Amino acid sequence: MERLENYISKNFSINFFSIFLPLFIVASVIFLIRMASITAIIELSIFEMLKLYLFMLPELLFYTLPLSFFVGGVVTLIKLSFDSEMVVLFSLGISPYKIYRIFFRVGLLTTFFLLFNSLIMMPHTKQMYKNFISYKKAEAVLNIKATEFGQKFGNWSIFIESIDNKSGQVYYNNIALVYKSGGNERFITADRAKVSNNLGVVELKLNDGTVFSYRMDKISKMKFKEMVINNVTDFNLKPYKDTVEYIEFIIENDKQRAILIRESLLSLFPVLSTIFILIIGIQQLRHGKNWSNILIGAVIGLYYVSVFTFTKKFGLFVYLMIPIWIVFAYLVYYFRVLRRY
Repeated sequence: MERLENYISKNFSINFFSIFLPLFIVASVIFLIRMASITAIIELSIFEMLKLYLFMLPELLFYTLPLSFFVGGVVTLIKLSFDSEMVVLFSLGISPYKIYRIFFRVGLLTTFFLLFNSLIMMPHTKQMYKNFISYKKAEAVLNIKATEFGQKFGNWSIFIESIDNKSGQVYYNNIALVYKSGGNERFITADRAKVSNNLGVVELKLNDGTVFSYRMDKISKMKFKEMVINNVTDFNLKPYKDTVEYIEFIIENDKQRAILIRESLLSLFPVLSTIFILIIGIQQLRHGKNWSNILIGAVIGLYYVSVFTFTKKFGLFVYLMIPIWIVFAYLVYYFRVLRRY
């Protein structure tokens, strides 16, 4: 039995990685394309792009691991069936249940990892991803350059003549800001200004300036010694939630609760699909057509579509899908595998 387990495990490892690596690379490329759209708004270094990639790594593993496990397991048994090795195993008294136990242990470990990943790792990395993007947007606001047109500070168009850097503090000289909404227009000039981050709110502090307001046919003028313009649109740093706070947040939020239910069911796919590995993989290929690709797609499609569809409609009652799936799988397994072998 130990030799059988080592033999099947070795073949499974080869097939698993041959499927996992291309899937993972494709998923990574999709993420890099998504990152390219972010760089149109904010500037990222190679190190920062690597940091964003690491934030998305748990999500990439969450969607590629279960599919790689299932497809790799089916391909392993199909190759054994095609080489008539499966017939030899059954002739030696090896029951399908013993083969099932080998894949079930791997599927169980994969499910535990996916549950840990979806309940602990992904919530934290998603928070870090969103806060990092918000921080970089705020940093882009703070990096206003001199003598460049088209720069924005919130809803204001801004132009500065020169920049002074004294003792680590950046000061802007001769600033002009324009804001237009409908028939109202405001124009501000100031001798000096500085940008600061006050608890997540980016502030532009102006000194010694004038405000011109145009409204309908009326023009007004006002001088000031100091003025503060807040920009809360670019920097929305959310408080970090630990695991307990995240669970409490999920309980109170219907949308997040639905996501948790969906991800927990998707995490169970490896252990619930193990029996289908035998159903599809154990075949008499010399006496019939190979429908394995269609059957693999049908099982994955049926499970994932059911989870995504029923989670929205039935909430917690979607967990009834688990016993229904198990009964359905066993009936197919009984008529297709047990009765023959």
